[in-house]
Amino acid sequence: MVVGLLTAAGGLALFWYFVRQAGIADIAAGVRNLGWAFGLVLLLSGLRFAVRSVAWIRCMPPGHGLRLRDVLPAFIAGDAVGNLAPFGVVVGEPAKSACLADRAPINRTFPALAVETLFYTLSIVVLLIAGAAALLLIVRPPESDWRAGVAVVGLLTAGVAAAHWILWRRIPVASATLRLLRLDAGTGTLGRLARRVKRLESHLHRDYPRDWRRVLVLGGLELTFPLLSMVEVWVVLSIIGGRPPTLVEAFVFEAANRFVNVVFKFVPLRFGVDEAGTGMLAELLAFGTAAGVTLAIVRKGRMLVWAAVGVAVLVRRGLSIAQLGAVATRGQDSIAVAIMARSPEGPRAPKGRLRDVVTDEADRRRLYAAFLADTVAACRTLDGVSLWVAYAPEGGRDGFAEAGVDDAELIAQRGDDLGARERALFDDLFAEGFGAAVVIGSDLPTLPASHVADAARILRDMPAVLGRAEDGGYYLIGMTAPPPGGDLPDLFTGVRWGTADAFEDTLHAAATARVAVGQVAPWYDVDDAAGLARLERDLEGDASAPATAAALSALRRAGGR
Repeated sequence: MVVGLLTAAGGLALFWYFVRQAGIADIAAGVRNLGWAFGLVLLLSGLRFAVRSVAWIRCMPPGHGLRLRDVLPAFIAGDAVGNLAPFGVVVGEPAKSACLADRAPINRTFPALAVETLFYTLSIVVLLIAGAAALLLIVRPPESDWRAGVAVVGLLTAGVAAAHWILWRRIPVASATLRLLRLDAGTGTLGRLARRVKRLESHLHRDYPRDWRRVLVLGGLELTFPLLSMVEVWVVLSIIGGRPPTLVEAFVFEAANRFVNVVFKFVPLRFGVDEAGTGMLAELLAFGTAAGVTLAIVRKGRMLVWAAVGVAVLVRRGLSIAQLGAVATRGQDSIAVAIMARSPEGPRAPKGRLRDVVTDEADRRRLYAAFLADTVAACRTLDGVSLWVAYAPEGGRDGFAEAGVDDAELIAQRGDDLGARERALFDDLFAEGFGAAVVIGSDLPTLPASHVADAARILRDMPAVLGRAEDGGYYLIGMTAPPPGGDLPDLFTGVRWGTADAFEDTLHAAATARVAVGQVAPWYDVDDAAGLARLERDLEGDASAPATAAALSALRRAGGR
């Protein structure tokens, strides 16, 4: 907070100094001369917002259902936060996704925004390279300055090119580094941060375009942004600068503006630094300091108009700065769905209770892997949730990729029995920042996704939810996060796990803890011969669990069933 105030104060002092240096009367005359052309400036900046919004949409995975009229206001609102708040870059980008949270899950829109920002960054680097080359041709600096400029631009180019190459090849640099440092298995702040980084990297790999047509389209959209900015510079300087700039000069002004925006993003509205940089460049190019400072002030006016629009969008959507900060910290949806599972490739084969009907251990592994794959696929159809797989550490964390689970979606179980592990899992998910969590088993291949969606809806109004299993236990449990400093309600003590009394025992524990519990429709899990027989009957002519159906068909052909 103190640093932000000092930054803002320093920017305002620099702003006032350069305004005085340029001459208040000259600046006022330039602004008056601009007149109606300020509307054209607003139109050009609005087109720039639209171009980047379209690029953002093009980076989103299929099925998002978002249109420009949804995305453009969110982009403007996030830009307003980024421009107005000290160090707003930390909150401004997540704010764009937060404004769309009621229309699309943040774990879809935010990674796509990160991909779009990478392409935008690449366009900035291209602009800086070309702008620096043009400026060098105009001013002919000493050789030492020329070499230093080339070195800086070269480093920027190499960094952005490396980032794109890593994403193109899907190289898990962050995940590998965190795993090497053993940070991703922790339960503290560092462990939670490491898992968020891994999840973001996984989503970036998912959303990064891999066909050249999409890459060229995105590149064209991002290059349109500085071209529109050049038109703005040309319009303003043609009216206030005494002469119209050449295309090369307009290009250099825009490159300098992008440089200031990148380097001084932490300064609200770039107060002072924009006036200083643009004023000095205008003097260097023989437009005069007053013309440069006036150009920067016109940009301020344009930014304030769009910032007002952005703030109006935030107010209309009921978003506060505190909520935007929570999104920036969490970076994901507010409800977690966790599947408790063990590795199909672990030292002990899963589904030991099916040993009498599926005698071969390898067959049981393949069948369980199919159960898990279908359960994961069903949960993937849910909007507004973040999927996790809680794996049993004794079974290891290998073998989940074949079920469609990213490494970043794995979280370790902790505890000696089922109750302790469920309690610890809720604690860990709430420590990740989720407001509610639903935990289900991995032997529910035909579970309708609507049951999980119903549980998530119930948790909006009630602190807990259960789904009764037809054998007397439960296949689903959900809870809301306790208030800050509060304890998780104890729904796990005194429960006879693995018996037909587990569901009723849990209801009794909830009553003792004075916790209201909602219920979703009952379902069955497949952990014995009767459950497997029912599963086979249910899958006749039913395509709801394709991996399981294929595994059972293979078993029948091989004589394992």
